[in-house]
This record gives sequence, structure tokens and C-alpha cells, in this order.
Amino acid sequence: KQWYQRRVAITAGGTDETKRLIIDVLGRERRDRVFSGLYMARSDVALAVRQAGLHIWKITVTNTPKTLKEILPVLIELILGCLASKSYDKRMVASRTLGDLVKKLNDRILPEVVPILEKALKTDDIIQRQGVCLGLSEIVSATSKEQVEVYSDSLLPAIRLALTDPCPEVRKSAAVTFAALHTVLGHKALDEILSPLLVMMETIEGEEAEYLIGALKEIMQAKSRVVLPYMVPKLIQKPVNIGALASLSNVAGEALHEHLDTIITAVIEGLCEVDEEDVEAELVHANSIISSIKETDGHENTLEILEELLKSDDTKTRVYTSTLFITFCNNADLQVEEHITDIWKSVLSRFADAEPTVVKNCWTSFNTATKRLTAGDQVRLVPELKMAVSMAVDIKHKRDLTYTLPGFCLPKGLQSLVALYREGILNGSPELKEHAILGLKEAIQLTDQPALKPSVVQITGPLIRVLGERYTPSIKVACLDTLSLLIDKVKVALKPFLSQLQTTFMKSLNDANREVRNKGVTALTKLVSLHNRVDNLFTDIHHGTKNENLSTRETMFAALHGTMFIGGSNMSDNLALSIATTLGNHIGAPEDSIRTANGACIGSLATFLREDELINLINGILPATATKEMKHGRTIAIAGLLRYAPQRIDKLGLVHDLCAALLKNMESDNVQVCSVATYGAGQLIIHLQGTGEDADNLNKLVNLLAKNCAHHSSNDIRSFASNMVHMINISGVEPLSEAHVKTLMLPLLDNTTKKIPLIRSAAEVGIATLLRLKTTDDIANKLMSSLDPKSLEIFNRFLPTAKRVAQDFRTYSNFENNIFGFLPAVN
Repeated sequence: KQWYQRRVAITAGGTDETKRLIIDVLGRERRDRVFSGLYMARSDVALAVRQAGLHIWKITVTNTPKTLKEILPVLIELILGCLASKSYDKRMVASRTLGDLVKKLNDRILPEVVPILEKALKTDDIIQRQGVCLGLSEIVSATSKEQVEVYSDSLLPAIRLALTDPCPEVRKSAAVTFAALHTVLGHKALDEILSPLLVMMETIEGEEAEYLIGALKEIMQAKSRVVLPYMVPKLIQKPVNIGALASLSNVAGEALHEHLDTIITAVIEGLCEVDEEDVEAELVHANSIISSIKETDGHENTLEILEELLKSDDTKTRVYTSTLFITFCNNADLQVEEHITDIWKSVLSRFADAEPTVVKNCWTSFNTATKRLTAGDQVRLVPELKMAVSMAVDIKHKRDLTYTLPGFCLPKGLQSLVALYREGILNGSPELKEHAILGLKEAIQLTDQPALKPSVVQITGPLIRVLGERYTPSIKVACLDTLSLLIDKVKVALKPFLSQLQTTFMKSLNDANREVRNKGVTALTKLVSLHNRVDNLFTDIHHGTKNENLSTRETMFAALHGTMFIGGSNMSDNLALSIATTLGNHIGAPEDSIRTANGACIGSLATFLREDELINLINGILPATATKEMKHGRTIAIAGLLRYAPQRIDKLGLVHDLCAALLKNMESDNVQVCSVATYGAGQLIIHLQGTGEDADNLNKLVNLLAKNCAHHSSNDIRSFASNMVHMINISGVEPLSEAHVKTLMLPLLDNTTKKIPLIRSAAEVGIATLLRLKTTDDIANKLMSSLDPKSLEIFNRFLPTAKRVAQDFRTYSNFENNIFGFLPAVN
């Protein structure tokens, strides 16, 4: 009935004087039912009914405890009936009435009510069991701590029974009762209720175990901040109950954050100890724990924990941690943009892990998190990604240009990284464009050819587009460097872009910035290897060598040198002859840079020019001339021939003639001519030492090189000659003979005592490499026995320094000693 109907019925009661008349008229049984209903009205859910019921009770009943005792059996029966009602309002009224009864009757009612409620919990009526739980909650709330402790033997089993009820609604109501019990008893409630439940968890299976987990979940929802600290230490004891932890984590809310370190660490340890056939099921529970974390603070804590566990020496720990990392990155509540930098650093650091599963999982995490970023975030985060990739490479691999990062070498390993950098290249500011291009270059360097091929189009297109627009030289340089590296890596996969790349690179040769032009030369040199028909390209470059602008002319000669060395063999004979004529005409060019580049071009041309034409070209170089520029140009041409085509020269039987020209020029007073001749002598020594032939010329060259080290009037030549000793011994040829070593060692030792830093440092490096001190002491030991006392004293004093220099990686850097250093590096 509606509340106003109940109010009319209640106000029809009488006064104190009519009490006996009521009993006489209604009879005791009916009177008890009426008064029981009236008492329950005092706890009605409607305020007006409660007020009316309280008023009628006061004017009708003079002694409440006495009356309640008289009507108690009927009242209890009525309460139990309401507790079993399908109406939530009736169940609520009954539970409140029960609590009110306990407050008023205290010890007199508990012994009678609790057994009845406990019995009612065993009925098949779900509604009644749910109502009983509400009643127990009201009883506990209305009872003092002392009274609860007195009747705990009756109350606690009833609450435990309700908590493990098969019905979820009953368990939920029982959890409310537990919350009330904890409010009264405090920690004792945890010991008396939770401890037995946790003990039961170890022994039961099937549906009963599910009911128990359900009970713990309901308790967690009601009192998570209190219950979780109590339960976690027990659940993480081995064997770790990952399923229970997962169930509780899903309802723990923010209370979970304080225990994440303990829980996640225990879960990983538990996974490591699980049998193989059970791992998949347990991983589902573990992933559920990670997915249950909803708040930012929890995500920060989780990320720190997973990052630390990924560093573990144990393989299984890293495998399972990397698996959970995927779930973490897939968490819909994760604000990826707030944590992406830390995610990148963590997962990229394991891209070189010894366990392939860890690499694959970390790549999946990286890919998942990166794809969730918006376009704007991708552009903004370009520098952070570049830094994270750089940090992922171990310091010992930084200088190894052949090293690849396993995570990038997976199928589609660069997909998300290229997409992010592409966004930065196309839509970022000039500064971000440069960061993105350099980051892309580093990623290409760390990736093998099969993994790069699927991304060639996505990489090449934006770079060509940037080079076609007006950007700063630094951006263009970065683009050209990246494209050069890409050509080295994927080669023929770039053929679809051949025409566009050629046009772009040729355009860069005319750029106002010198570095851009040089990078264009390098890129074009590498691109020519993809060409089958090169005449058009060489014709354009050849035409460029006649440009009026000196800078452009220098660049075109440099490009001609590099492209001819790599792809000149595909050139037509007529074009080669035309180029040979041009080169012959520029031997005595007035500009030093043109003469130098021209000499290198002659060396490159000699690798493929027809023999008769090559002989004619060399015959035009050998005659001595009075002009300083011509003498310098001819010497550079000889040096170029010996640098780039020594085998071809040897095959034609021209080594002796070229050697004679070099020996003469090495004694020249002209520093420019002497230095170039010394360089040429160094290249010829490398060739002769490699072939093991023509000992006479080899002796002459070594003796004159030693003479220039010791006695030349120019300090620059003395230093340069020492550098040539260094160049010879890092070229890969066999060590020089003992006699040659001694011949060169004496002037070098003397130079170590000089005060001029340029001479002293060159001599130190020359000795370190001449004696091959990085790998052996044998040459030094043999030399010591043949030195005179003065030289031996200097040698012993200098040897520790030489050994230290020999261990410096910079000692073995291959350089051209400023002769052909500005030209593209070719092999």
C-alpha cells in the first residue's frame, strides 16, 4: 500500500486506558500482529509513516520493552516475512526494525534472533537470504563492540555463510554486513572473517571457489582501503593466487595503487613458476590486473614497475613483463601522450634483447602506443622519439655502422616509427623537420634491408618533397644524408624513384651552400650504381664542368669523379673520350681545387677507359713542365692514378715511369708539389707492398719518404710524410719489412723529440701504426735489437706513449690527408 494508506490505519489506534479493551476485543494474537505492524511502521522508508507510527506507538504503549517482549515472537515472524519479500522497501523496513529491536532489547533478543537468521540463510529462497543479510547488517550496526564479541560465535558463522552464498545479490548484501562488522570490531573482523575465507580458498575448487572469489570481490568493493592491505600479503604467498588478485584488482579502485609494486612483482614471479600448460590462463588473469588500473597515478606506478622488471637478468621475467607491457599500452584509460616518452625509453631499450619473444613484445608495445597518438602529438614528440632511439643503442655499437637493432628488423618493424617521422617531416616546423629527418636516418642505419623495403615509399617521398622546396641548408643536408644511406641499404628497391632522385640530386649540385653541394655529390655517386644507362647523367655532369661559376665547377668535377669511379664502366666510349679530353685540358687549371678534383677524375677515368686512350692520356701527363700549375696538376693526376687505378696502371707497365716522376717531385722545393708527390708515393707503396713485386722501386720510395720525414726544410712536409707512414700502415697491407721499418722508425723517433706539436703528434701516430702496437709487440721487440744506444733510449722512453696512442680508435680513422679529402669517399 501507499504510505498515506498505512498512515490512516495507524491513526485509528486508542489510548492507554483502552489497552485492556483492545486485548479483549481483538484478542492477544491479533493484538500482537497489529502492534508488530505498528512497531515496524516506526522504521518505514517514508518519513510521514515513520512519524505517524512513532506517534501512535507512544500514545498506545506505555512500556515499550515490556510490550516488545510480549509481541516478540510475532514481530520476529513478521520481520522474517518482510525480509523474504520481493519488495526492497519491505526488506529495508524489516532490517531497520531488527536493528531498532537490538538497540532496545540488547542481550534479550540476540540469542533468539541470530539462530533464526542463521537458519533462514540456509533456505532456498534467495530473496529471504538477501533480506537476512540486511537484517544482520542492522543488528551489527546497532550492537556495541562488547555485545558483538559476546555473540560472535553466532554472528560470524552467519556472515561467513552469507558471504559464500551462490547468489551474487546475497553476497553483495553480506558484504554490507561485513562492512558494518568491521566498523564495530575493526581489525578483528578481518581476522575472523577474511582469514577463514582465505584458508578455504586453498582447499576448494569449482563453483565453491567462484563463490568465494565473488565474496572477496564484494568485500573489496565495500571496504577496499581496509581489506586490500590485509589480503595482498596473504594472496602473494607462493604459490601466488593470480586469479584471486585479478578478481580483487578489478574492484579495488584507487586503493590498488599503493600495492601495485607488490602485486605486479608477485604476479610476474608467479608466472615464472607456473607450469607451461597453465601459463595462458594465468596470463589472462595477469593482464586483467593491468587492465583494471584506471587512474593516472596508477599508470605512472605501473610503468615504473614494468620498466624495472624489464631490466631483469631472468629471461622469463622479461618475457612475461613484456607481455604485460602490451596490455598496459592497450589500456583504454591510459593517457598515452602523458607517458609515451617513458614507454618509448622502456620498450626501445629491449629492442636488442637476447630473447626474441621480448623483442617482439616490446615492438608490439611500441607500435600500439605510438599508433594511439594524435597527428599533433606525433609532430610534437619527434625529438623525444629520436632521443629514445639513440638511447636504445648500446654505447659499444655507436660507432659500428653495420650494427642493426633487432626490434627494427622485424617485419614492418619501422612502420609506426616511419609514420611518426613522416608526420614531422611534412607538417612540423623547420626545426622539427630536421629532427625528424635525422631520426629517420638513424633508424635506417639500425635496420636491415628486408625490414626497410616495405617503408621505402613512405621514407623517400617526403624527403624528395622537402628537397624540392626552399628550406635551410641544414635540412637539405639531412635529407641528402638520409637518402644516401637509404640507397646504400636498399639499392634496387629505389629504382622506381630513380628519375626523381637524379633530378633532385643534380639540382642540389647547384645549391648556394657548399655542404649541400658536397652531400649532393655523395648522393649522386651512390645513385649511379642503380643506373644501367648512364650517358645522360654523365653528359649533364660533363656539361656542368664548363660552368662559369667556380663553386659549381668544383662540385661538378667532384661529382664526375665519384660517379665515374662507381658507374663509369657503363659509359659509352665516345663520351669517355670526350671527358678524357676535357680532363686533359684542365690539368693545368689556374684553381687549386679544380686541379685536385681533375686529378681524381683522371684516376676514376683510368679504371675503365680504353687502354690505348689511357696510355695516350698518361703520356700527356708524364713530361716535365716549367709552369708551376701544370707541374702541380700533373703530379696530382699521377697521385689520382695511383689512388684509384693502381692495378690498371701496373697491368699497362707504367708503374716505373710514374714512380720516377714521383721520386723527382718528392725532392721539389715547392711544398704543394712535394706534398702531392709524397701522397702519391704513399699510395704506390701500398700497392707495391700488396703485390710483393718491384722491390727496387719500393726501396727508393721508402728511403725518400724517410728522408722527407727527417730532413725536409718544410715542417708541413715532415708532418705530412709522417702521416703517410700512418696511412700506409692502416691501409690493410702486410707489415713492412724489418729494414723498411727501421728506415722509417729512425726519423720518426727523432721527430718525437721536436717541440713543434704538428711534427711530434704525426710522428707518434706514425710509430704506433708502423709497429702495429694495437695487436702485437713482435715488431717492436725485433726493432729494439737493431737500434743504436741513443735511438734505443728514445724508443724506450717513448714506447708507453706509442702503446697508448695505438689503443685510441681515432688513430685508425681513414683520411685522405687533405689531398682528395673533399671528394666523395669511394672504394
